[in-house]
Amino acid sequence: MIHRLLSRTRTTLTLVALAHAACGGDGGGSETDPTGSDTSGAPPAAGALRLNELTSKSPAEGPYAGMGDAIEIVNPGAEAVDLSGWKLSDDPGLAADKTYEFPAGTTLAPGGYLVVVAFDELTGAGDFPFGISSTGAETLSLVDANQTLVDQVDVDGARALVSYCRVPDADGEWGNCVQTLGAANVVAPSTCGDGKIEGDEACDGADLDGLACADLGFAGGALTCTAISCRLDATACDSGAEVVINELEAVDDRIELRNAGAAAADLSGWILTDRFAPAYDPASDAEKLVFAPGTELAPGGYLVVAKGDLAGQHPFGLASDGDGVTLVRADLTPADHVTYGPEQAEISYCALPDGPGGAWTADCIPTFGAANSAP
Repeated sequence: MIHRLLSRTRTTLTLVALAHAACGGDGGGSETDPTGSDTSGAPPAAGALRLNELTSKSPAEGPYAGMGDAIEIVNPGAEAVDLSGWKLSDDPGLAADKTYEFPAGTTLAPGGYLVVVAFDELTGAGDFPFGISSTGAETLSLVDANQTLVDQVDVDGARALVSYCRVPDADGEWGNCVQTLGAANVVAPSTCGDGKIEGDEACDGADLDGLACADLGFAGGALTCTAISCRLDATACDSGAEVVINELEAVDDRIELRNAGAAAADLSGWILTDRFAPAYDPASDAEKLVFAPGTELAPGGYLVVAKGDLAGQHPFGLASDGDGVTLVRADLTPADHVTYGPEQAEISYCALPDGPGGAWTADCIPTFGAANSAP
């Protein structure tokens, strides 16, 4: 049991109280109760608990780092609440394999926070037996012993990669936040997807900060902006190169290059990197692969680059929740770039047909070192 109590999400999460009186009646549900009544915006009843913050990606730092998806509940009332027998689920039907029951003796102090994390089948650590999608819509609900809704939130998992929370706590509007699990919520300084470049965003929606493929060193094509992380995406930019990125995956972090030309390609001094900026500076990029002198790729051939610290391996990782890879020529002009989104590269993300010019496709059949194969 990992959940922690501290003083002072589109997924459906359901919290069911078997001690109805302990949470002050129906708790003034925030969306729709199991009977279909609309309770959106209703203030919490005295002593009612509230879903308060969630993340669809394991925190990278802090007390919950590496523990998986996390959900925070807050007690805005003046009295402690006994959570013995309460249930938490992302299934309105409370299926056993999608529902977590709080152990006997679990209480939440007035003004306190409780954080629970996803159960890890490999380590046996954690709490709730379901994950929060990082790409799709889900619903989280809070229900009492009489199956009356206490609280509920719909969330687009992509918005919860860092934090999706209420501001102020308990009864505020849901939105993108700074991750503060176990403490008072804070609005994020910028919101990717609002069409305005803010904070450390490189772009937002159609606002590309005046940049085009040519400004990044490509011959042409269409520069876009990633919808989740607000990073420049040059996947559709064209450099005219015959050596291109052709397949990749974000588990073992393999990257395949292909030479579509009729002659061997000299890759001496070429760079493979997960950095991408209008003016790439290799001196500031400690995690890059520089191909050794004499490295050649045969015509029609494939080169599979593994992750590691040995010669010919790349030292950077590929994130499962979205990342980008750039192939840079020795003269520092870009040869190719590909960006992928959450979960797209968990099996294989590949060009169909083989590049250049193939359409990037998720869940390909892995064929590293050979022609790509459709899902």
